[in-house]
Amino acid sequence: MFCLVYRSVASPTFNQVDVKEMLEKARDNNSRDSITGCLLYYEGEFIQYLEGNQIKVLNLFDKIKEDKRHKDVTILAYGVADTREFKDWEMAYADFFGDNDQINYFKLLIGSYKENPDSTAHLNPSVKAFWIAVRENLGKTLESQP
Repeated sequence: MFCLVYRSVASPTFNQVDVKEMLEKARDNNSRDSITGCLLYYEGEFIQYLEGNQIKVLNLFDKIKEDKRHKDVTILAYGVADTREFKDWEMAYADFFGDNDQINYFKLLIGSYKENPDSTAHLNPSVKAFWIAVRENLGKTLESQP
């Protein structure tokens, strides 16, 4: 299982309607290509974790890099994993506005990591990089939510 984590900055005109349209298309395409993952969007920044067949993930990433809805696409990590981290999510999404199951999941994971930073020792390097980026960029926001 190949996995890739990247960060990017949304274009200034990108809005919630654009997010919804992008997610609908991504979920359909990812389901077809057996790609799973998680997309986080907060204050104009994306962090995304993709997993699946290496060729399909890299082909998708090539398209992502060319997408004009964002810029400054930076790979945070990539590698091979034994299992899927987001096996049931064609593309999990959280925008951190309002309470939902995904936000609660992230709160739990970030809280667990803060209590025991060594708990991520068993994670593959790519998923570890994803959670570190989530914690660094979004941890304070998640902690402040009820």
